[in-house]
Amino acid sequence: MAKKTTEAPKSNKTKALAVAGKSHLPAVKRTGTKIAGKGFENLEREDILLPRLKLLQAMSPEVTENDEKPGTFFLNLSNKNLGEKIIITPVIHYRSRIKWNPKDDGGGIDCSSPDAKTPKEAKYAPLCSACSHKDWDNTEAKKKDQQPKCTMFENFVILIGDSNEPVIMPMAKTQAKVAKKFYSMAALKGGDMFDFSYQMTITKEKAPTGEVYFNFVISDIGKKTTPERRTSCDQLWATLSKANLTTKMEPEEGGGEPVADGAGSQAGKF
Repeated sequence: MAKKTTEAPKSNKTKALAVAGKSHLPAVKRTGTKIAGKGFENLEREDILLPRLKLLQAMSPEVTENDEKPGTFFLNLSNKNLGEKIIITPVIHYRSRIKWNPKDDGGGIDCSSPDAKTPKEAKYAPLCSACSHKDWDNTEAKKKDQQPKCTMFENFVILIGDSNEPVIMPMAKTQAKVAKKFYSMAALKGGDMFDFSYQMTITKEKAPTGEVYFNFVISDIGKKTTPERRTSCDQLWATLSKANLTTKMEPEEGGGEPVADGAGSQAGKF
């Protein structure tokens, strides 16, 4: 009669290794999100190019060249105008920095940092915190020349309406004030950022220089996300939190002057 063999129980160390192995697997698409399906196991090492939500200003190319309406929301990759009011669900927030070349020198990006901490190339300094371009220059006579040469962006990855397509909403200059208020509003609710959806509209503001521009208005409408929506956001967050997110960026066409405490301090927190 053959002896009955018994399998030795797994040690705690073996169990820990098994759990650790699972933690490195990417989130798998189950309900709607367009990122993180099977076959994208190395996604966290790649850049993900996402569409960008843009607030059109009077001098935006979409307005001056394509007759789009200023003071409206616009998706850059699909060239879709979303009008003046949308419902958004925030998924994740991150900061980034860009130093633009002067328009007279051809424009374009001179230096950038996807995490607002370490530049892609150590062109001016090894770390953003050590770079003088992030600071105000009070030695210049004109106020416009005193502004930081490097722009801090407060970025939110959001879902718009019922869509499951992630979109980047970058906010800089005076929009940074709105970003701080939005971040605080969501944080004070407790739980995850995507537990609630918010209404976003547009307002017209005037800079000290007399420039008129459009800005974001984000309102808490007490709309809790559904369990299905929350699951999609949770899976999306699991992927995007590991990724190097990118979008096609452009210099701001309007929006007044940058906020001193937001643009000039790398360590600034909400």
